[in-house]
Amino acid sequence: MCPETSDGAKGPHLLTAAPESRAKRGTRPFLSALSDSRFSGRAAGPVLSFLILFFLFSLALLPMSLTGIDPITQHAKLVLAPPLTPGHVLGCDFLGRDLWSRLVTGSLISLTVGVSVGILSTTIGCLWGIVSGFLGHPWDPVMMRTLEIWYALPEILIATILMLVLGHGLMAVIIALSIGGWMGVARVLRSETLRLRDAVFMDAARALGVSPVRLVIRHFLPNVLPVILVMFLFRIPGGILGESTLSFLGLGLAPPAASWGVLVNEGWKALPVSAFMLLWPAGFIVLSLVSFQVLADRLAKHLGVSR
Repeated sequence: MCPETSDGAKGPHLLTAAPESRAKRGTRPFLSALSDSRFSGRAAGPVLSFLILFFLFSLALLPMSLTGIDPITQHAKLVLAPPLTPGHVLGCDFLGRDLWSRLVTGSLISLTVGVSVGILSTTIGCLWGIVSGFLGHPWDPVMMRTLEIWYALPEILIATILMLVLGHGLMAVIIALSIGGWMGVARVLRSETLRLRDAVFMDAARALGVSPVRLVIRHFLPNVLPVILVMFLFRIPGGILGESTLSFLGLGLAPPAASWGVLVNEGWKALPVSAFMLLWPAGFIVLSLVSFQVLADRLAKHLGVSR
């Protein structure tokens, strides 16, 4: 027997509760999720992560205003100057360039890559997954088998091959990492599309004569947007780490560019004589990755999204 709701309605109405409630939760500002009473005991982590990312993005948007030092100017007398050297709070590298100004400049490049890869890979994955889910047989099996073949290849291997073809440069890094990292998004969005496509509220809308365009805009997108937002947040740290890996291997951006990956590469070469050159950029990478991951996890719980 179907259970009754508080207004006497029978159980089928319960089937529509989850998608609609997710859509309503998705309209609440994200900052309210940080202080949600249901997670008040665990609010410190997300709030701290938000503050760390706010600091990093502030560095990226105001580089010269914060440092006042050209990141590529060399000072022969300051080669490998240690931290707290007057005028150079984090010291200098093996060419006498100020490390603080290079880290701040690197924040702009690395965060730009991360956000751009998040947008592009999420867009590609969403289009592939949603189209595959809506088309159904016979296109869905073909698209998913193609996806599985692509997914079997390591993301970094795909990006490395594409970098060898596209050459060095910021746009080449973004394209390579985006093409190599959209498959996971596509699988999640296909699963979500299949769930919503046959939901009771979608069938009811079709029975009432709602047009396909209005059906997608009014009923489908509000319920899938929270999933897209969560996947986007999870893809940003993947872009940052991917750029750092490619640059560390010498396949990404090339000096005198100052992304975090380039600085890690330079710090690794100078490790025997100056460990702090590796410590600073590695610390920035770890802080950004952990902060994005914590915020994405918190948002996923707040919106009821499972990966």
